[in-house]
Amino acid sequence: MTRILLVGMYELGRQPLEVARPAAVLRAGGHSVRTLDLAVEEVDWGLLRWAELIGIATPMHTAARMGAGLARRLAEEGLGGRTVLYGLGANGLGDVFKAVEDGARVRALAGDADLQLLALADGGGGAAAFDRRERPMPDRSGLPGLERYARYRDAAGDLHLAGAVEATRGCAHVCRHCPLTPVYGGRLRLNGAAGVLADIDQLAGMGSEHVTFADADFLNAPEYVLKILREARRRHAGLTFDATIKVEHLLEHAGLLPELADLGVTLITSAFESVDDRLLERLGKGHAAGDLAAALDACRSAGISLRPTWLPFTPWTSGEDYLALLRFVEEQELTGLTPPVQLGLRLLLPPGSPLIEDARAAGALGEFDEDGLTWTWRHPEERMDRLQGEIAALAEAGGEFREIKRAACERLGAAAWPDRAAPHLHAPGLTEDWFC
Repeated sequence: MTRILLVGMYELGRQPLEVARPAAVLRAGGHSVRTLDLAVEEVDWGLLRWAELIGIATPMHTAARMGAGLARRLAEEGLGGRTVLYGLGANGLGDVFKAVEDGARVRALAGDADLQLLALADGGGGAAAFDRRERPMPDRSGLPGLERYARYRDAAGDLHLAGAVEATRGCAHVCRHCPLTPVYGGRLRLNGAAGVLADIDQLAGMGSEHVTFADADFLNAPEYVLKILREARRRHAGLTFDATIKVEHLLEHAGLLPELADLGVTLITSAFESVDDRLLERLGKGHAAGDLAAALDACRSAGISLRPTWLPFTPWTSGEDYLALLRFVEEQELTGLTPPVQLGLRLLLPPGSPLIEDARAAGALGEFDEDGLTWTWRHPEERMDRLQGEIAALAEAGGEFREIKRAACERLGAAAWPDRAAPHLHAPGLTEDWFC
């Protein structure tokens, strides 16, 4: 039996599935597992020293940056040889972490790491990253309660406890800026329906009134997820849900949206990214700028709130592209649904990103930022980098859409168009705005 500590760093304001999943596998394997979620708990050095194996969950870039910082501290304390960074965000971290002074090495496991962690705990060398076997239901015991995490805000503005499950792992698509692409390469794996439903039952028993399907794309396997959703709604008639769905799938499966609404789906997040067709093609998004309004119309007709996410600053984004994005947000009455931070986001180029070579070819690639875990880049037009910094600072200071629009027009030398009054609404959403 191995003493194991699984550490969550940050999982979009949610109780960490990337801790609960391997905890179930490791406990089923006979190991002693304790958990710590540093998103809402303090560092416990006694617990860190107790562990013979320390797994740091890095499901995304923000968590990877935070997890890498903790791993460096552990290495300084002589615990580097016990430390494993695992999850999607760990892709490429094995090259970042070199041998430390005592010869110990921080390891990194990308992708589905629960069975690899089990092999390490058992003393083996590793397991298949994409094993098809049914996993045990996520074990949430020992994690902080749902009240410590982001809440669901309904259309009336009332708050509800919320949890998250995953019906699938990976993604059937290969968007070139997506961190899943280097790890999964277009592969999709289905989590067993029985286990997903049992986890929804578990969350409902913990007081959750809303469940996020945290899949990369909920409609990668539409018949499968609808089966789960129908049964979940039958068991828990009052539950509401949200999911992430590609624009491409919103249009392809528009006929399913009314049923999703009837089954309690109130909110869909969709990566619109840009209103520039050339950039959308470079990113491999599978949709065109002309599809965005149609996706919004389809969701609105079904009575589902659609929240787009954006990638406004890349080496290939022009000033005209950015202004067009702002116009679209305003004309489609999305200003109240677009967190200002979204309008200042800058393309990340983590290790393994297919866009690294594109940036190099454009003469935009800089050095690798070891602390930021991304390749740096400079826009061919210096004013775009200055604008990005200004918008990001405005958003951090609480600036609103009108201020961002005014700053963009001034920086880009464009005439400001008249402000369009946006309707005041309480659209369904979560109390956590970050998406990466």
